Amino acid sequence: MHSYDRRGFLKAASAATTGALLGTRLHALTADLVPRTIAANDQIQIALIGAGGQGMGDTKTAIQVPGVKLVAVADCYNGRLAHSKELWGDDIFTTRDYNEILARKDIDAVLIGTPTTGISRPVSTPSRRARMSTAKSP
Repeated sequence: MHSYDRRGFLKAASAATTGALLGTRLHALTADLVPRTIAANDQIQIALIGAGGQGMGDTKTAIQVPGVKLVAVADCYNGRLAHSKELWGDDIFTTRDYNEILARKDIDAVLIGTPTTGISRPVSTPSRRARMSTAKSP
């Protein structure tokens, strides 16, 4: 059994930490080198409830992840729904009633970008339907 003084312990600990960090970094770098096709089953289909500034920003970030696709948007303003179609294409389902989105079986996750005064119902409904949802207060 080795006996370490303070200096020896710090050298061994830093070497182990550096090795562990470099190993994960190298693995992550080599994983990006191999192109991977995303199968239809690997795609996560998301919906947005509340297409204002916060909701749009969160959605733009989410769809940059490979395998994430926006399929539906709900908002109470027709202008925001039209803008959503301009940004993400005419095949996006838009509605003024968020319950239509929550009733769809093809949606895996819901981003909720409504103001805090109207957030309780859209947040609690996906939870009761066993869906992933995320909400953010400004």
